[in-house]
Amino acid sequence: MTIETLKQEDMPQLIELYKELVPPHIEFNASLERCLKTYETMEKDNRSFLAVAKEKGEIVGSALGICCQCLVNPFLVVEDVIVRSDQRGKGVGRMLMEALDQFAKEKGCAYSFLVSSDFRTGAHSFYESIGYTDGVVGFRKIYRK
Repeated sequence: MTIETLKQEDMPQLIELYKELVPPHIEFNASLERCLKTYETMEKDNRSFLAVAKEKGEIVGSALGICCQCLVNPFLVVEDVIVRSDQRGKGVGRMLMEALDQFAKEKGCAYSFLVSSDFRTGAHSFYESIGYTDGVVGFRKIYRK
């Protein structure tokens, strides 16, 4: 198992994996073209790290960390954490999150936070096991469906 930065040629695999993030009743509409355009922008920006876990060349997990600047201390936003359903419980998520922790420390981040949908209770237990606490209230406003 290796953790590495996403490569452009791996985008179709990642898009397929992202489908597991979306509840079945919601249409998944991430086009390859749109994702590649965003990837090109992210690749030029050293404030983000799109980590992928690979087993025998196949993506089995991914997590995105974005370092945000504020006046006092930078912080890391964690997004799109996903491990393929048949690979959960094997340490893949832990390895991905450790890679994001290392990235955050290199960027001088004071803390990280993530938001997880309320129905992902298994993920919540995992986040708590790696040091995240639920002692905050998060809100989300959707601009685009």
